[in-house]
Amino acid sequence: MLAACVSSPAPAPLDPSSTAAQFAARRLDALSPDLPAPTAGWDRSQWLAAALQLNPELAEARARVAISVAAERTAAERPNPTMDLFAEYATVAANSAAWLYGLSMDFLLRRPGERARATHAAALQTAIAQSELAESIWQVRAALRQALLDAVAARDETALLESLIAQRQGLLASDRTRAEVGDIAGTELLDDELELSRAQQRWRQSQARGVDALARLAAAIGVPVAVLDTVPVRWDDWASIDALTITPSGDWRGEALIARPQIVQALREYELAQLSLQSEVARRWPDIHLTPGYAWGGNGVREDPLIDFAYESALGVSFEVPLFNRHQGRIGEALARRSAAGEHLKSVQAQIFAQIDRAESARAPMLQAWQEAQGVAAIAGRQEQTQRRALAAGTADRAGLLSAQIAATEARLTVLQAAYAAQIAFGELEDAYRRPLQGAESQWRPGAPSHS
Repeated sequence: MLAACVSSPAPAPLDPSSTAAQFAARRLDALSPDLPAPTAGWDRSQWLAAALQLNPELAEARARVAISVAAERTAAERPNPTMDLFAEYATVAANSAAWLYGLSMDFLLRRPGERARATHAAALQTAIAQSELAESIWQVRAALRQALLDAVAARDETALLESLIAQRQGLLASDRTRAEVGDIAGTELLDDELELSRAQQRWRQSQARGVDALARLAAAIGVPVAVLDTVPVRWDDWASIDALTITPSGDWRGEALIARPQIVQALREYELAQLSLQSEVARRWPDIHLTPGYAWGGNGVREDPLIDFAYESALGVSFEVPLFNRHQGRIGEALARRSAAGEHLKSVQAQIFAQIDRAESARAPMLQAWQEAQGVAAIAGRQEQTQRRALAAGTADRAGLLSAQIAATEARLTVLQAAYAAQIAFGELEDAYRRPLQGAESQWRPGAPSHS
């Protein structure tokens, strides 16, 4: 007993200032040797590999899995007996008295199948924790993809808006010259100034979105945002929407409806509720406490203590008597919890079904909108070339060319926005199926926490 009380885990105090300093010191170049240098530019799978190593939420989810695994060992343990040490002062009819000393042990004889049910329940809790970890991994991946998309889209949009601002400034200068010589009214300059102000405002908003996207990217990975100052954020073909021609397989829907982490978790919760019901029903058979005891002492002060030493042994059995109830209340509660768990599973399946339908129906219109925007941009580009040739031939003025360039830039911005919307729709389709559908990530088995 003393040996069992001596050993204890070493203390592990936490200092918030120390953990904050450790987080601030994180760098991307100190990760797995399988990853190339971050300054070379990572693809999405490499960014995800970094997040799997550094993201604090995933580390917390893994710790919860470790708790559940440790609980499985606890559930498999057999209950220790308890010892009771006692002393009795006995007075006999001859007015002699004596002390009796003794001990007893209390052994719990658990009801049939109780240990097996406890072990099974602990295993189900581990499966639930693993499902939560798999879902957390996907949520980190989705946040990472969205942050990367927002960062590169904002960067490309900012570059186009800078061109638009320069063109608007050129048009304003040209119209001012024309207004000075009387070719146009001075009030037309107000429209030019208003459009220039709008373009500048759009540019500032695009810059703000880019800054926010970098902050969210750093949070998804698990590093300070300052770490990304020296790391290029690349997704060169993000606007190539024509490459997103994935035809969903019929098996993907079926797999999502039965194997997504939320489904697995809901199913394990239902099994846990069923196991809880079995445990409550089994409580009708009581736990039995077996208590053997032993006592010793002298028979009195008038007797010779060397030859009149008394011994006493006893055996006690205790158990619950179902006199006032037969646990019908707790059984009813367990039945209700099992019913609620079943309805929760159906509700999650219905939500996933609706999510898949919504994602599949939104993908085609977004692709169509991008294609139409491409067509408009092509027309605007041809108009710009026409104006450029007319200016070279002397049949058009610079203001006409600048107007055509502005129209072409606005069309390219529309294409960029349509591409962004199509990528969002594609990401929603990936979220619905819980599987990457493009790039190196598509080789990963969806929902598997082993990649952590």
